[in-house]
Amino acid sequence: MKICNMEAMKQIKQLEEEINLLESEERMNCVVSYKEGETKTTPNYDYKKVRKLINDANDKIRKIKYALQVVNGSYKIDEFNITIAEALVYLAQLNNEYSRLSFLTSKNKISRRITANGVLEYTECQYNPEDVKKDQKELLAKISKLQVAIDRANLNCFIEI
Repeated sequence: MKICNMEAMKQIKQLEEEINLLESEERMNCVVSYKEGETKTTPNYDYKKVRKLINDANDKIRKIKYALQVVNGSYKIDEFNITIAEALVYLAQLNNEYSRLSFLTSKNKISRRITANGVLEYTECQYNPEDVKKDQKELLAKISKLQVAIDRANLNCFIEI
């Protein structure tokens, strides 16, 4: 069956949710408590069946993730001339850079304060915050363009599962 990367990621998420649900139900039903003299009511819990369902879901997840890794390592995003895998790493790097620039743009070019002993102290940036704001705006545009390119690739790239 051929599906696009986005569908594959949605299937992984759905399978992970199924596993979480199975594990939650298992935690609730794997033991039973009852008082002396009461009739024990046994929940519909089957250890082997739950193990099989979880293992089957994990097998599917593994196969889908492997297929995604293969295509992500080979499918090129034309606008950036890098693979999807490289683009994901690059996106994380750009987001880290954006955070650093956000810190720098939060500073005033020059600020002053009065120290505990009453002396006026100045703090001056060794860069122009306006230049950083310009770079940050350009970086945000690049991040958006890369995100759209990755999304487009994930919709247009198909894997066999």
